[in-house]
Amino acid sequence: MPKAHTRNRTQLAHLTRRFLTSLRRKAPDPSDVDWAKGILLKSEFALWEKMSPSDQKHSIAVAKMARNELPHDAITIRAGLLHDIGKTAVRSGVTIRVAAAIAKPLANQDTINRWSQGKGPLATLGALMAYPQLGASMLREAGSEEFIVRWATEHHLPAAEWTVERTRAEVLQRADQFAV
Repeated sequence: MPKAHTRNRTQLAHLTRRFLTSLRRKAPDPSDVDWAKGILLKSEFALWEKMSPSDQKHSIAVAKMARNELPHDAITIRAGLLHDIGKTAVRSGVTIRVAAAIAKPLANQDTINRWSQGKGPLATLGALMAYPQLGASMLREAGSEEFIVRWATEHHLPAAEWTVERTRAEVLQRADQFAV
C-alpha cells in the first residue's frame, strides 16, 4: 500500500476518534490543567486556556505521550500541548471542523487562501484549514521556542517536508495520531 494512502487512512482514523470524543466536551481534569500550567510559559498558558475542552484534553494526551518517550525534553512536551493552538483563532463548531477535515485533502493552498480571505462559511472553513499557520504566529508572538512555533506549522505535513528536529517530530506525530 502506498505511503500516502496509509497516511490518509491513519489520519482518517485519528479524525474519527477525535470527532467522537469531541462530542462529549468534557473538561480536562484540574490536575492536568495544573500540570500544563506548570510546563508552559505564562503567555503560552494564556493561549492554551482558550482551547476548547476537547482540544485541551487532546493536547494533554499528546504531551503526556511525548513525555513518556522524551521525559526530559520540556520543549517537546510543550509542543505537544500547543500544536493545535491555532484553532482558537477560528470560531468553529463541529460542522465546520468536520467539513474542514473532509475538504483539506481535496483543496490546494491557493483555494484555502482564497476561501480564508472571503466571507461567510467558506472563510471560516479556509481559516480553520490554515490553523497551523495561525497557531505559529500566535506562538511566535507569545515567545515560544522556534521548535514549538515550527511544529505548530508543520505537524500535518508529510515527514519529508519537516524542517524541525526529526526525533522530536516523530514522537509528536505518533502521539498526535494516537491521542484522542
